[in-house]
Amino acid sequence: MLQASGELNREMGGPGVRPEINMRVAMQPRHIMGSVAPAYQPSPERAQRHRRTIYAFRRRGMSNPMLKVFNRPDSEQSCARRAETTVPTQVFSLFNSSFAHDRALAFADRLMKQADDSEARLNLAFKLAYGRTPTATERQQCRAHLDAMLEHHRSRSPQPTALPKTVKREMVEELTGKPFTWEEELDIFAGDYERDLKPWQVGAKTRAWKELALVLFNSNEFLYVD
Repeated sequence: MLQASGELNREMGGPGVRPEINMRVAMQPRHIMGSVAPAYQPSPERAQRHRRTIYAFRRRGMSNPMLKVFNRPDSEQSCARRAETTVPTQVFSLFNSSFAHDRALAFADRLMKQADDSEARLNLAFKLAYGRTPTATERQQCRAHLDAMLEHHRSRSPQPTALPKTVKREMVEELTGKPFTWEEELDIFAGDYERDLKPWQVGAKTRAWKELALVLFNSNEFLYVD
């Protein structure tokens, strides 16, 4: 997806980076040695977050949900061969996750910038996703989907969402058994965090092409190597 959207950072070497993961998972409390570990915060720069996964920093007690459902090995034991499964949670991750939607929007933005009209964009979309041009039937189906999605997005305006600056924590005092709370500051989100492109930053036409990109990303031809 990063390759197709033009976001993949092929830089080699250097320290590990922290990609964005599901926000609810990132904010979950993690207990370490009788205390609470800091919340997971992604790397502040977009280019850092979009490096190859081999450079992604890994916490033993917190797995990237997007990779976990695709059988990423745990860090507790050696893995000679990757397990292969086909389960419903993989579909949900590919079609509903913020990662997939952000990549689809970036892909659509790339098409809008690199091609001048709908036919050229459609050709470019298929070449980037499949390495070929669309068939006559696929063109017809894509045009119908784009028309429906454009009408949908013209009647709806996405509202901006802010990143959290703090997260509320709660623990039980060891000696008294009484609960107490505090707020943990999320310093990376509170600083100069470079967000991925979001729906409220683009027009209805780009959002319609994003819907088509999401379909391409979820197609068998894109996901499987024959």
